[in-house]
Amino acid sequence: MADYKHDARFRELQFIAQFEQQRSIDVSFPQNGSTFESAKERQMVLSLVLRGMFGGPDIRTRPYTNYYNRNPNDLPSSIERQDQMERAQIIEALVSGQTVRLEMGHLGRLRLAELQDQLRASRLHEPFGILYDGRHAERDLAIAIMNVQSESPVSVAYLDMNGLKAFNEDGDHATGDEAIKAFFHAIEKAVSDVGDAYRKGGDEVVVVMPATPLEQARIRMRAALASLAGEAVKVNGTPRPLSSSCGVVVVNDVKAEAAATIHQADLVQKVAKERSKTGPGRRSVLVARTAAAAEPTVEVI
Repeated sequence: MADYKHDARFRELQFIAQFEQQRSIDVSFPQNGSTFESAKERQMVLSLVLRGMFGGPDIRTRPYTNYYNRNPNDLPSSIERQDQMERAQIIEALVSGQTVRLEMGHLGRLRLAELQDQLRASRLHEPFGILYDGRHAERDLAIAIMNVQSESPVSVAYLDMNGLKAFNEDGDHATGDEAIKAFFHAIEKAVSDVGDAYRKGGDEVVVVMPATPLEQARIRMRAALASLAGEAVKVNGTPRPLSSSCGVVVVNDVKAEAAATIHQADLVQKVAKERSKTGPGRRSVLVARTAAAAEPTVEVI
């Protein structure tokens, strides 16, 4: 789902997050003939400036004493006037179509954290109440990608439970639901301290692991699949083990698209799914890929 891209909070967060990758950014808006989307972005930036997120006193490099008449009693009011003047100059330049270099201050970083907390708090759970609803996976991954650094990439896992159809056909839909819930519980427990898990379909799960290199993600998902191997659901009184196919990819580029990354992880998961169908029984298979052209690593759990 892409509705989150039109959320004013997400758009503000997306703009502010750029300043965690770059110290300053040049911004300009056409004075005449701007589109509605451009007008909304200009309103957002002007609002941020007015609230002191950019161009505030905490990023000053010049002393205020350059602007007052050397009477110490005048310094407090001079500081306030100078701050207002410089903020007004930024606003005037933006409104008149000039290019302005913005630098984010401490209030901007606080706003960034506040927006991330607000969006996390708005998440809903899927009907079983175990995982987050899949509609939030793309948005939350997009937010995680904004914070990518060379030493702290984002890893994404896509899982699909093996043999759900057989649980439903050999037992009933209640048996299938029990199998899905056991699957969800095992995954959520295994990754809760490194990321969040989302239900994308009936028995499909996306796991977003911020600041987690690929090897760490592989270790964590390997443990999740090993834990799943210890789970069993009774089908007409006979315990049947659970297994899953899992694909893992890593994001190192702050410009990566969340939707494309989830799709890539799903394609890798499909490689694992095919491998899980070979040999006696259905065992869990983990496939990890560092890049689209790289040969994936395959592990049977």
